[in-house]
Amino acid sequence: MVNEQTLEIKNLQSAILNTVSEVVEFRDDMSSGHIERILKYLRTMIDAMTRQGLYRAELEKIDIEIFINAAQMHDVGKICISEEILNKPGKVNAEEFEEIKKHPAYGLMIINRIRHIIGEHLFLSYAGVFADAHHERWDGTGYPEGLKEQDIPLAGRLMAIADVYDALISVRPYKQPVSPAEAAEEIIRGAGTIFDPALVDVFKTLTAEFARVAERRDTLI
Repeated sequence: MVNEQTLEIKNLQSAILNTVSEVVEFRDDMSSGHIERILKYLRTMIDAMTRQGLYRAELEKIDIEIFINAAQMHDVGKICISEEILNKPGKVNAEEFEEIKKHPAYGLMIINRIRHIIGEHLFLSYAGVFADAHHERWDGTGYPEGLKEQDIPLAGRLMAIADVYDALISVRPYKQPVSPAEAAEEIIRGAGTIFDPALVDVFKTLTAEFARVAERRDTLI
């Protein structure tokens, strides 16, 4: 009976998490499957990093399954951003961009509120880092904190690649998609400025896997 109750709670948590993620996708007019693809990109990257021994010490401290699932919450702060801004068909102005830049802080605030209510949980700890750090840039010009290089948590450095890649290959109100090959070229060009160059080196070996995820022909999860 206890095991059945535990399974029911896990299923309920999963259903709530998936629903919240879908709400964020819907409000931001994201292409269907964005969250699912993000998780697959992350798993592909982490599997390759494990094989190569990259950032071994950091990965050994992480519960990989909880870590990947927590990535679904990276954009939860967009719930607090106006749909008129999120879905604006043209380029946002400076004031609107400043509002969009608040969504990592909003996301961390939402997750911290949950932590305050239910207590500490590894999932929420990871989710908070994903929400807060996924727009930081390797050269320190990102937001919200302007963190630089390895001061950016590994979750943020990984999500930066996955999120930008999927944004590039997806239809958005303000742009048309590019091909997986073109998206890969953009990621590679961003090494050492936007992205962790060591992670980009890993990405270079995975462009075919990323393309399969983009084209939804994969079964990585």
